[in-house]
Amino acid sequence: MKTNIPHVLTLGAALLLAPLTSTLAQSIWETTDALTPYRGRAIVADAAGNFISLAIDDSTSSTGPVTTAVSLSTNTGLAWQTVGLIPGYALKLTAAPDGTLYASGNRSATVSGKAFVWSSQDHGTNWTVSDPWAGQTNTFLALDLGAGNSGVVYVCGDILGGGKWVVRKGQQTSSGLVWTTVDTFAGVQPSSIAIRPGPVGQPDYIVVCGQASSAWTVRRSADGGATWATIEANGLGTAYSVAADTNGDLYVDGAITTNIITATNVTTTIVHHQQVVTTNYTTTSEPGWLVQKSTNDGASWTSVDFALNGHPAYARSLMVDAFGRVFAVGFLYTNPYTWLVRGSADGGATWTTTDTFLPAGYTWSQAFGAASDAFGNVCVIGDVENGTPSAGLAPVRRLAAP
Repeated sequence: MKTNIPHVLTLGAALLLAPLTSTLAQSIWETTDALTPYRGRAIVADAAGNFISLAIDDSTSSTGPVTTAVSLSTNTGLAWQTVGLIPGYALKLTAAPDGTLYASGNRSATVSGKAFVWSSQDHGTNWTVSDPWAGQTNTFLALDLGAGNSGVVYVCGDILGGGKWVVRKGQQTSSGLVWTTVDTFAGVQPSSIAIRPGPVGQPDYIVVCGQASSAWTVRRSADGGATWATIEANGLGTAYSVAADTNGDLYVDGAITTNIITATNVTTTIVHHQQVVTTNYTTTSEPGWLVQKSTNDGASWTSVDFALNGHPAYARSLMVDAFGRVFAVGFLYTNPYTWLVRGSADGGATWTTTDTFLPAGYTWSQAFGAASDAFGNVCVIGDVENGTPSAGLAPVRRLAAP
């Protein structure tokens, strides 16, 4: 399979804050929620147009009972209210086509180090817990989840110490979720799962990305998890997040290190009465985030964005909205770490930095997740800190529909 990789970038092409041409460059973001003391972790928009967010409690000690605040916005992300609490640390969130919410994490209120899945039928007010590793041996850690059709949820994660990634499929029944394993793959771990729900009665389309055997890896199932194929495996780095849009295109982002070539010591000399210009070049290895796109179901991939010193968040950090705009979120890997949102208004052809955020008095900020409703309103959630847990913020930043 063919992959276009930016092995060499000129400094001018790699600059993150280069001149902006996309309409996203003129976008105006506003902070519409800021829970304290919490750390924002995930956000979704459901089929009814509600935004729902998760923020983990930052006020208790690491050994005490913990909770996750669930907040709801019914007016396109403008106003928020906390409607429920999950007894544990819920780190990822997804909304099924029927409105059911599913959250996953690896800590209940008092038990740490094993996977939990919670579900809600009332927009996040009340939650029911399920064990996605029921009846199995070893320890399973959940890293992301996605919802399909007909009451199905998929969880990707890894077996602790087992060197294997796993995809589990939960089916809603009258007695709760019943779980089966639909994929196992040797390697380190998956990072993200994306679902394109099939029509009612038809199988879901599933894509999982991560790192296996030290390779950026993407696997796909077009039949609801019955069969799987590896559609990308390269030595770029680690794939962090995957998204599948309604047009059939796939996007993956991840962390890589690439070579930056900079012109240095440009000198002019006269040789045999002619002017000779000599240029020396310096090559440095620089970190950044890479976004790749496939328009043919993973048969080939094109590198469409590289953000110098950018670091994407794990899972749920890559999102395609109803208008085909693509958003990648994370932070600038500089001092101080600064919340970063990159966007493309033309299906990944061109990209711009559309939001950076570090409020006064804080020393660290990171975006963790993004969501968009059917109208194109975009909300991003993250974590802002200054070294004092009781002062930590879980902001939601909103970009109004175009």
